[in-house]
Amino acid sequence: MEGSSHQFTVKDSGQPNFEVLIRLPRFVTEKDEKIPLDVCGLYPSGKTFRGRAEARLCQFYSFGAVLNTPAMTCAELRGQTGRNGCFSTEVPATSFNLTSLDYEHQLHAFVSLLEEGTGMQRAASKSCMIVDEEIIIAFESSDEFYKPGVPYTGTMLLKGLNGSAITEKELLVMVNAGEIQTKTLLTDGSGRASFELDTSGWKDRVSMHGEVKTAASEDENLEHRSYKSAPRHVYAASVGTTSFLKIHRVKKELPCGQPLQLSVDYVLDEKAMGNKQQSLDVVLLVLAKGTIATVLRKELPADAGLSGSFSLELPIGLELVPAAKVLGYVVLPSSEVVADSTKLKVAKCFPSEVNLSFSEQRAVVGSQLHMKVQAAPGSLCAIYGVDQRGQSSSSKGKGKGKLNPDVVYNSLPIPSGSTYSFELEEFTSSQKLRCGYGGRILFLPSINCYDVPWKRRTCRRQPRSWQVLQLDAQPGSYSLFEGAGLKTATNVELGCPSSNSLSAGCRIMAGGILPLPILPGSTFKSRLFAGPELEADPLAHVLKDPGMQMGFLETWLWELVPVGDHGSAEVKVPVPNITTEWEVGMLCTSPLGLGLAPATTITTFKPFFVELALPYAVVQHEAFTLVATVFNLLHHCLRVQVMLMESVELEVLAGSDKVNGGCVCADETRTFQWDVRATSMGEVNVTVIARALQSEELCGTKVPVVPAHGHMDTETKLLMVQPPRLM
Repeated sequence: MEGSSHQFTVKDSGQPNFEVLIRLPRFVTEKDEKIPLDVCGLYPSGKTFRGRAEARLCQFYSFGAVLNTPAMTCAELRGQTGRNGCFSTEVPATSFNLTSLDYEHQLHAFVSLLEEGTGMQRAASKSCMIVDEEIIIAFESSDEFYKPGVPYTGTMLLKGLNGSAITEKELLVMVNAGEIQTKTLLTDGSGRASFELDTSGWKDRVSMHGEVKTAASEDENLEHRSYKSAPRHVYAASVGTTSFLKIHRVKKELPCGQPLQLSVDYVLDEKAMGNKQQSLDVVLLVLAKGTIATVLRKELPADAGLSGSFSLELPIGLELVPAAKVLGYVVLPSSEVVADSTKLKVAKCFPSEVNLSFSEQRAVVGSQLHMKVQAAPGSLCAIYGVDQRGQSSSSKGKGKGKLNPDVVYNSLPIPSGSTYSFELEEFTSSQKLRCGYGGRILFLPSINCYDVPWKRRTCRRQPRSWQVLQLDAQPGSYSLFEGAGLKTATNVELGCPSSNSLSAGCRIMAGGILPLPILPGSTFKSRLFAGPELEADPLAHVLKDPGMQMGFLETWLWELVPVGDHGSAEVKVPVPNITTEWEVGMLCTSPLGLGLAPATTITTFKPFFVELALPYAVVQHEAFTLVATVFNLLHHCLRVQVMLMESVELEVLAGSDKVNGGCVCADETRTFQWDVRATSMGEVNVTVIARALQSEELCGTKVPVVPAHGHMDTETKLLMVQPPRLM
């Protein structure tokens, strides 16, 4: 008989009662004298942790143990947690070798916490980097291209390793353009410094970097004290022209529904404009999600002058989420294409606005919460509530499975470019040129061959040659159109990355850009073949993502709620019998589209609870001590009664009462013990019940209370009983 096998893993689904938090600096510098370390115990209820911490802070040897060298160097630490639930200490930096190349440039903290009263233990680890600099210098905003003769502008950011801005600090911008240029800047209150550089002597590629200005008296080792930024390379955007188009950069994330004023500056070369005055059409293409989402146009009148600025209003809608690129260009009478581009970051919004709220953010177990759902009329909302400990305890699924705007947008299919097929028919010949390639085509205005100076009028003599128009071009425009994912078909030359007019590779197909001629008298036919369509249901892609599959160790809410025609619904939900923090979120679908509510946190807690601390196993007929601890999470005192349930498998020894009792006041614990003997082998259920009693007897000077909900708590655990040892 044929059979089959299948492997599976069995895991303990019991949740730890507390979490371990390690506070360690993200970076440690070679100049630090002490390294702070905090080890904290955290209860979901907010109760103060009490227990003992043990920690090791280690630095590993890069090549393991060689020639009797230890594989790692560690500092051993231990102590009791304080009133804040943390064990705090400082480790001398001399315990490690922070400068040697023989050791890793990382420190690793391995910690464990032992809970007082229950004996429950939990471990955690964390790492930090060892760096030789404590300052970060970055070019926050600057262009990839420069215009010779036009000032080059940008902004530098100076901040510490902890992310804090470093203000009122002098920076040096070092420019290598054949000769070294230096400019001194001063950072403002946000750690930023703007600069403007003279480009009149720049050629080809120019490199630059930033340094912190340091006086020679501060340190003799200037090489060690010189903090440098990553190098920045910029390239000439044009040769032999001063024409310039500049779209103002937008640094902030743009909210949906609020229009943006796009500001544009321009400078036009008088030679490129020619003697005849004429108006120009500046085009701004807004590209997002693989297509041209919006086209904005601005006509520059013939009398507008050779320089100026204007602004256009761009609506910020869903079609631009989460990012867009604005590509602006203008075709001058000389056939020169002047272009610029900038990126926009748009907040991840959804077409349907939804809201999820609860009557309380902290709720006692056994009570009921009012959950209010608001969405577009006709919406169907899926609500989930997951124990946060279940997500944080999963080593593989950390962060996975959490539904948020990033997950949704990252899971949507990327639209591929549509396929174009076009024909070019010449009025002088019946021969047809057929070309087809993936991507999107931008049709620039054609230039009449007879408007081109005679020396460049090669199109009449070579109608089918790729070198149709030897026109002045802006090399930077090539990269801008290519970077925007556009294909072009035009008889104006966008230019190639090389300084040569048109290399053979560019004439054929360079980087997907094809400078195709449009001849006078030709007709241009275009046929669009749709590429792969987006899935009808955007969530289908999300649900198929294996990263979204997770085992919910504790699930509270998993409901579908229709909001009806009024767009709102109110539901009563029972609070589960568990002390923890729940992450609650909501996803709604409606005729308008998708809606996603931001996740909220609900804390559920018991006024008090009892926990059993059992040994892993005991021997049959041997006596042992059973320990139960009561935790009071209220701001009042309780008089509790703790009872060990009778069982034929568990015998309470003489002198131990089955029922114990006493006072447990605010933020306190009390331990109760029984001397018992297991009479049966195998797995034995051990159950204790704790009740809050109504009593007029004072707890010290305070009157004990009985909570309205959760006045009793029960815990049952399995005890493994092994056979007696053989003599």
